Amino acid sequence: MKRAKFLFYILIIVCLFSFPRTISTVTYDDHQAITDMVRDVKKENLWNTVFDLQENRDINPPYKPYKSRYCLRVWDTDDPSDGACDNVAEYIYNKFAGYGLDVEYDTFVHEVKEQGKYTMRNVVATLPGKGSGNDKIYVICAHYDSTAGLSAGWMWYWKTLPAPGADDNASGVAGVIEAARILSKYSFNNTIKFIAFSGEELGMFGSKHYARLAAEAGHKIIGVLNLDMIAYDPDMLDIDIVTNEDSYWIANAAYRTVKIYDIDLIVNKIIKPEMVYSDHSSFWRNGYNAALITESVDSRSSDFSPVNHTADDTIEKLNFDFALLNTQMVVATLAQLADPLTGFDDIVNPDLIIDPESVIFSHIPSSLGEKITIKAKAVNLGPDDVKNVSAQIWIVSPLTGIVKELAKEWTLDLKKGISYDISTTISLTEWGNYKILVRINHDCRVFESDFSNNQVWKTIFVDAKLGVADLKIYPNPVNLSDNGKINIKYKLSQDAKVNMEIYDIHGGLIYNSEFPLGENGGRRGPNNNITWDGKNSNAKPVAPGIYICRILALNEVGDREWAIKKMAIIR
Repeated sequence: MKRAKFLFYILIIVCLFSFPRTISTVTYDDHQAITDMVRDVKKENLWNTVFDLQENRDINPPYKPYKSRYCLRVWDTDDPSDGACDNVAEYIYNKFAGYGLDVEYDTFVHEVKEQGKYTMRNVVATLPGKGSGNDKIYVICAHYDSTAGLSAGWMWYWKTLPAPGADDNASGVAGVIEAARILSKYSFNNTIKFIAFSGEELGMFGSKHYARLAAEAGHKIIGVLNLDMIAYDPDMLDIDIVTNEDSYWIANAAYRTVKIYDIDLIVNKIIKPEMVYSDHSSFWRNGYNAALITESVDSRSSDFSPVNHTADDTIEKLNFDFALLNTQMVVATLAQLADPLTGFDDIVNPDLIIDPESVIFSHIPSSLGEKITIKAKAVNLGPDDVKNVSAQIWIVSPLTGIVKELAKEWTLDLKKGISYDISTTISLTEWGNYKILVRINHDCRVFESDFSNNQVWKTIFVDAKLGVADLKIYPNPVNLSDNGKINIKYKLSQDAKVNMEIYDIHGGLIYNSEFPLGENGGRRGPNNNITWDGKNSNAKPVAPGIYICRILALNEVGDREWAIKKMAIIR
């Protein structure tokens, strides 16, 4: 009996030391948490939400389906309507509230000249950050209004015609709602806002209102994921992520996310700042980083829904395997960026920066071809050391204006709290403003708590005395028999008043054109798009022969410089 008791006590002791005594001993890292989030995305939830939005049944008895979410169909208006758009706003509000999020309506007034005022509503749900970076905000958004503007009679009968908008943009809203359902179960270092915008189809009025107020209030919005049409793809499943230059890191973050979490989706990273036809552009205009996530940025592509903006944009035409993958991607990307707090001793993501004060030039060049050195400091503000981080210096010359040229690249190991000096020497061969871009971790090898401080732009001008250079005339010779024109271009080292003079071979002035200081033809740097039609000052065609073009520049202090070039005219 004593032996049995002894063995029993031994067994109890072994059990006590063999199993966790408190929950704090359980390890559950961020990667596993985000893997669970990806697995939690449900295709049937996406389908159900798109169907609900397409039908838009009245939330009150007798639950009639409006089958439209057109943004002018609101209750508070000078132009009486059935309130279909407000009805769906309440549906979205209730979805967000059901996940325990803080939800509010963000109202704004839109006025149509012939019809009066309409009060519309954005729906904004907030998951407050619980870490040290809770003042920094990530936004995932989509517009919930729809239109069938390409359907016959829409201009006159929009109050009654259907606009189901299954792909555009019930699919995007379904992705935001599913992300809210999943992410609301977790705590994050940063704050996440889930927003459904109204008025996008009329000109992004909801997002313009929201982004402007956020900027005026100084809200620290780090990045925006805008979902607009994510469920139509008839062939290879690929998604376009469209950004401006400053926001490209968001596309890189999504690209790396699908690799890390084995999401079977092709990500097309596209820099296209002229793509302003969705709600992401409202954030660009207010200085925030944002990305458009869409089935195709090209409306002529086979990946772009052929029934867009018609009454035929309905659920049976969509690919919910595609919608599932896109939602998994945005959930995982947003989770990594906002940084889940999965344990009791969480360490938030690092924060790598280029110190803006450290970006300096060795001197201001005074002549073309002079070498200068660009210096900067990369700093690790995070709590841990990081390895294999990319840093780069890029140059944009005044000749190209937008095309970047990589000057130098580094792979850095950065210890916490330590800055690392980077520098390179370049030669500036054009007059005008050079743009210098210094950036770190643009490819998101390391997920950070704040990507908004990862790059610094600086401008340097090649300063020189007044000069005219690179005078070019083309085509030369030129045949003016068919009303052709001669193209002329040149460069100025300073803004100047310019006379373009054409002389005959005997030195007689036959034509003169003047360009004001600072405008095209008289501005520092390249001056292009200047033409001569081969006519004299009396508007009569000149005879075939050899002529001389002189560009005479006069600056504000009276300095004069010129360049000359011969040209041949045939008829």
